[in-house]
Amino acid sequence: MKNTVLSVLVYMVLNVGNAAFAMGDEHNHHENTAVSEKTIHATGTVKQIAQNHESLRIFHDPIPELKWPSMNMPFEVIDHELTHPLEVGDRVSFEFIQKEGKSIIVRMKKQ
Repeated sequence: MKNTVLSVLVYMVLNVGNAAFAMGDEHNHHENTAVSEKTIHATGTVKQIAQNHESLRIFHDPIPELKWPSMNMPFEVIDHELTHPLEVGDRVSFEFIQKEGKSIIVRMKKQ
């Protein structure tokens, strides 16, 4: 319990400058991610799509490459056209990059 509280406090101190995503509660994973243009593959379920189609919330499956467990988190999209064929509840396969503290989807398709 002590380690969990300490980890949360360290995380909060390191991420004080990060803005909260406007679509509700989320988990940020910036502590494991330096700025990287490496493409990361993931799968998950669409939970919410922004009205402007420039971002969405996905409950993603575990991403072992980043040591991330399954969780609900926001993603921006490099092209808003990627989100137009989607509906909440769709299972998707996607690839994203991490840049400037953001996870940005570069490819995505329904499963």
